[in-house]
Amino acid sequence: MTAIIDQAIREMEKKHRWQRVAEQMEQTQKEDPQAWADYLTESELVHGPRPRSTRIAPEWEGLITFSEERDEGDPGRDLAR
Repeated sequence: MTAIIDQAIREMEKKHRWQRVAEQMEQTQKEDPQAWADYLTESELVHGPRPRSTRIAPEWEGLITFSEERDEGDPGRDLAR
């Protein structure tokens, strides 16, 4: 029984810790946009560039263009519409 309670406490602490991290990140985005931009730049240096789109499988990357990514001069490639 003690092991179950200990596990529940650890899970709750973990949940609260990540909730605080998310709140702090959101607060930084709102209150200090330059610090947020610096964080994103540093994150890209460490982890590499983010994929262009995380909504499609990598093998489809470049074959489908979503409306928010489409060049206005290239309507023929807009297959997601």
